[in-house]
Amino acid sequence: MVDRTKRSTRFFKLYTGVQPRIYSFLLTLVHNPLDAEELLQETASVLWEQFDKYQEGTNFGAWAIAIAKLKAFECLRQNKKRRLLLEDKAYRNIAAVAESVAAEPTDHMEALRKCLNKIDESCRSLLAMRYKKNLHIKEISKITHKTPNTLYKTLRRILESLRKCIERNVNREEIA
Repeated sequence: MVDRTKRSTRFFKLYTGVQPRIYSFLLTLVHNPLDAEELLQETASVLWEQFDKYQEGTNFGAWAIAIAKLKAFECLRQNKKRRLLLEDKAYRNIAAVAESVAAEPTDHMEALRKCLNKIDESCRSLLAMRYKKNLHIKEISKITHKTPNTLYKTLRRILESLRKCIERNVNREEIA
């Protein structure tokens, strides 16, 4: 029982650390949040079933992304009747780039966490509505009572501020 508990704890710790990257990777390929969410669940299921095959000390993120990639291409093949935005070769190229970025934990992610903690709560809330809850600007406009144009400008300003903060943090780490 103890080994089973340790296994579960270890899996969920590793999985929760890469789940947002897996979702982003899947969304990049399937262009649909609902499909990406479903594929994320299928990927999690396979990862759990195959967790005994995972070699401790290797890159869990890379392993997880590789499985997610198989699931995404399976979905794309099964949905051929649905009009794809790009040709198959383009999806493979996107997957290769996204896989290399998503599979490795980066200094950028840690810098993003630090930078998000530096911005005020209202900005974090706006970012969460837009990117975590996937709300459209019109929906956010109704909630915040701000015009869509104002929201676009505010988001652009916040994202630019985060980008600069991330660059400063990453550059500081590279120098050290």
